[in-house]
Amino acid sequence: MTAKILIVDDHEDIRALLSDVLKEFYTVFVAANGVSALAQVNQCQPDLMILDLMLPEIMGESVLKTLRKTSQIPVIVLTAIQNKDKIVELLENGANDYLTKPFDIDELLARVKVQLRQSRPRSVQKELLDYGPISLNQVTHQVLVAGQDLVLPKKEFAILQILLAHPKQVFPKDQLYEAVWGEPYFNAENTLNVHLSNLRTKIADLAEGASYINSIWGIGVRFD
Repeated sequence: MTAKILIVDDHEDIRALLSDVLKEFYTVFVAANGVSALAQVNQCQPDLMILDLMLPEIMGESVLKTLRKTSQIPVIVLTAIQNKDKIVELLENGANDYLTKPFDIDELLARVKVQLRQSRPRSVQKELLDYGPISLNQVTHQVLVAGQDLVLPKKEFAILQILLAHPKQVFPKDQLYEAVWGEPYFNAENTLNVHLSNLRTKIADLAEGASYINSIWGIGVRFD
């Protein structure tokens, strides 16, 4: 099976360059910010992450620390930092390797191969996500609400999976949509709102009226 690589960088040209090179050998996913990166980790379950440190909203260091709470996939950090103490700190906080910018593509490919080889057999992602009366099995795709089965369509399951993996974290609607649908958030607010409404109703029917999915006006959506 082809390994899956998640590229996280806010510069479109770098994402495009890395994607073009890596897709010859691997299945490639991209994220332009930390929120989208963490969402895609849960949805796509990549085998390796290439992580830029300078990201909007959530810095690369925070992405790395959050990732390490549930996953041990290899992470190669891209950084302009030359300070050895800072690099040591990154490695101690869970980075597997690093490259300083500007980097050589052939060296990056070699480091990706090494990390994938060293990480096999693949690290197992946290199987069960639960919060209150709701539990979601990421392996079997079974959802239970107050002990009762809740069968969800693919998109609703993916939305719940992302929110449940990071309870109380607010996800902007555009980033939530792009993580689930894998396409730009353009005139798609109604589509997302319909799926969120359906998901709330189904959960509330089994959880004594509580939906747990809250809209934060002007900001986004969170599970709380």
